[in-house]
Amino acid sequence: MLPRPLRLLWDTSPPGGVVLSSFRSRDPEEGGGPGGQGVGGGQEEEEEEEEDEAPVSVWDEEEDGATFTVTSRQYRSPDPLAPTPPPRSSRRLRAGTLEALVRHLLDARTSGADMTFTSAFLATHRAFTSTPALLGLVADRLEALESHPTDELEKTIGVAISVLSTWLASHPEDFGSEVKGQLDRLESFLLRTGYAAGEGVGGGSADLIRNLRSRVDPQAPDLPKPLALPGDPPADPTDVLVFLADHLAEQLTLLDAELFLSLVPSQCLGSLWGHRDRPGHSHLCPSVRATVTQFNKVAGAVVSSVLGATSTGEGPREVTIRPLRPPQRARLLEKWIRVAEECRLLRNFSSVYAVVSALQSSPIHRLRAAWGEAARDSLRVFSSLCHIFSEEDNYSQSRELLLQEVKLQPSLEPNSKKAPRSGSRGGGVVPYLGTFLKDLVMLDAASKDELENGYINFDKRRKEFAVLSELRRLQNECRGYDLRPDPDIQQWLQGLRPLTEAQSHRVSCEVEPPGTSDPPAPRVLRPTLVISQWTEVLGSVGGPTPLVSWDRPSVGGDEVPGTPAPLLTRLAQVTSQDKAPSVIGRVLKKNNRDSAVASEYELVQLLPGERELTIPPSANVFYAMDGASHDFLLRQRRRPSAATLGLTSSPSASGTPPSEGGGGSFPRIKATGRKIARALF
Repeated sequence: MLPRPLRLLWDTSPPGGVVLSSFRSRDPEEGGGPGGQGVGGGQEEEEEEEEDEAPVSVWDEEEDGATFTVTSRQYRSPDPLAPTPPPRSSRRLRAGTLEALVRHLLDARTSGADMTFTSAFLATHRAFTSTPALLGLVADRLEALESHPTDELEKTIGVAISVLSTWLASHPEDFGSEVKGQLDRLESFLLRTGYAAGEGVGGGSADLIRNLRSRVDPQAPDLPKPLALPGDPPADPTDVLVFLADHLAEQLTLLDAELFLSLVPSQCLGSLWGHRDRPGHSHLCPSVRATVTQFNKVAGAVVSSVLGATSTGEGPREVTIRPLRPPQRARLLEKWIRVAEECRLLRNFSSVYAVVSALQSSPIHRLRAAWGEAARDSLRVFSSLCHIFSEEDNYSQSRELLLQEVKLQPSLEPNSKKAPRSGSRGGGVVPYLGTFLKDLVMLDAASKDELENGYINFDKRRKEFAVLSELRRLQNECRGYDLRPDPDIQQWLQGLRPLTEAQSHRVSCEVEPPGTSDPPAPRVLRPTLVISQWTEVLGSVGGPTPLVSWDRPSVGGDEVPGTPAPLLTRLAQVTSQDKAPSVIGRVLKKNNRDSAVASEYELVQLLPGERELTIPPSANVFYAMDGASHDFLLRQRRRPSAATLGLTSSPSASGTPPSEGGGGSFPRIKATGRKIARALF
């Protein structure tokens, strides 16, 4: 066992090792320094101070294919004449081979010395291995100990049974039919060694194997009958006015809560969710996909109802439109704002964000006449809700509010005149899942899966486990709801047929032609692809996600100019050697475009002050990402005769009616479009 030094901050060495870092845990200005005494004095406080001031040493140790971080604290006796006690040390596995991680998992000392290892390992193992492979390694380890002393074998079997029991209780979804062969092997080992008889250390093994088998071969559940049958006519989206806002919010919360409670946190890992669009990965992350689908349904319901339109097919003109005047659309806007407010009072952040994002989308935000008829109180509430979900400081407002809501009872919004309800609705919480998906994908992109020596980077898995643990905690909070289904509202929600992006744009332009509601755009932009700095919701929370960029309404014909342009993903995979043409080619290929036409596109960096910088073909994109702006767009090259004009200001997502300029063109969509793309996954 050889310690591996990293750095030396204190001239004190632990027994048998080299100090990597050493420090005093209390600053001399914080109530006492070396040899000093804190406020109040007294023997007990003196001893506590001595412990706080004890030098701490940290170093790495290599052992059997694993790297451990060792922390040693040298305590001092309050009696200066007493001998110095031995240092107290703790070890934590930092990285290792898969076999070494399994040995550590089955080590009886791990639960006491590295308390979070087992939980973190079980929660994140799918990021670096499969469940059948892991069970096979557990069986390998047990079989390898058959020739060892009985005492060692008994201890390891006891740990293995405890680990498997915890695994089954915490992550039952891991035990599907693919693990049947490994369960047979484990059961055979326990029978062969006499530990499946129900006595001694293996007394719980028989029940465990039985429980595992019942999970592997479950009986088919009775599926609920759908409220809306395939042959039923589509629901009228404007019927939202028939339902009370609080009743509709309760039904949305009921659906969201059921999905969130069914969420498998490990399916949110960046290495799984971030790669879900790769060939052969369509089966991954079903519980996350279900949440995304519900989110999109809510947003689609908002857009369809405000436009008064129902989709009858995939084509841009395959739409049934209900004629509505601006005051009628304003009532629909107000209704959805009230629904969002009620969802906020219910602490259903998922539906709040779905409604707000839909109201911020270009087809709705550009309806100047409708917004002009909306009540000022509703606009103030909408502005407040938009502020909560602002992307400023990495969504700090919504993060902080979620943290507060978990600790406190529902509180009033500053502009809300409603008192929070209690009693029958309960006190659950449903977060916006996109925030967690973003964090996990960013973690996955920022940290390497393996160290240079090939060891699995388990420190990365501990960080991911911290996010997954927060999801688990929120799932426990979500159980606090006490809501009952309303068949009428549920049937209406199921019967809605949302519009496609192209349909919603066409209907919006028919409702309020660009010439009547939008001032002329300062310049015409070609269809554009937006690259945001976050691989999160671009690569994580959804992508590629449709973001429609239209230059102007179509003049005749069925084809909408400016086809839906998907947001780009995984820009973080850019390396310091990647020039602009190679990045453009990969981006086009990623979004199902022909990479052979990369020369027809240019990569543009959006700079502060409404400026832009075209990245030259010979430039390294990696270094541009270290600059003042991480926002990029990909567009077709302009013709030489085209004039170069500046970017226009994009509107704020404040909820105010779009009377200050902009409209359906790309400059207006850019800011709100990225928000809606992130929101709609």
